[in-house]
Amino acid sequence: MAVPLGAVITEGIVLVVVTFVVIMLYIRYANRKKDAALALAVAFTFWDIAIISLFINRILSYLIEQEIIEPILYQGEIIVFSELGINLGYAFSALSNIFITLFVALVFTQSPMFRRTRMLIPINIAGLNGITIGLLIGATMRGWPEPSYDLMPTLYHLLMTIISFSMLIIFTVRPYRQSTLRWERAGFAFIISSGVFGILIYLSFAIDFLLGDGGLNVFEKGYTPFFYLAYVFAIIMCSFAYLGYVMPNYVRNWFKEKDSIN
Repeated sequence: MAVPLGAVITEGIVLVVVTFVVIMLYIRYANRKKDAALALAVAFTFWDIAIISLFINRILSYLIEQEIIEPILYQGEIIVFSELGINLGYAFSALSNIFITLFVALVFTQSPMFRRTRMLIPINIAGLNGITIGLLIGATMRGWPEPSYDLMPTLYHLLMTIISFSMLIIFTVRPYRQSTLRWERAGFAFIISSGVFGILIYLSFAIDFLLGDGGLNVFEKGYTPFFYLAYVFAIIMCSFAYLGYVMPNYVRNWFKEKDSIN
């Protein structure tokens, strides 16, 4: 399918936003030196690498299609970069899911579930996300140099993302309800919201696949509105993650002022 310039620009914007959040998360870790903060920073780093993979391969496809650069060949056949970027993106996103779950386990280590299971849940989640990576490697190798972008890895990764972010949401609900200070309550609300939009990202990508060239062909050019909607959700998710996990001083102070007024 032809790569529209809008897709390249959209992924470039998301890349800038995610990179900013990653930098801020590492600054937060440098200030606090907590394992949970590092796990979260690594989770977003892998998500950033996923966007980088998508962006680089998408822009290569666009430049080749516009005849700005020559097609790149492998044993005489043209390498299809757009599908390669998607497979790499999902693979790194699967790694991100693993560290999101580890983050939850480290933050809520005193909860009854994690006291009983310790690191067993993150280890099992890591294995399940490893299946995603295996499916993507298989799809890439079978079609190389025209990697196939299959429905099964898309839906399976959606399921794994729902599990990882649902754990984040569920465990954050209790401290949200128990918090008395407005800035703390807002921080937990931002974290919960980031988890919800994290799920919506991959739900939108799955719908995009089903309605596009890979599925029902409702949108013949392949790029449905759900493709762009997924990246809108990505920007919102990163914004809420920044506000919830980092919470810059001006935001914190604004909520504190509200508390003092009341």
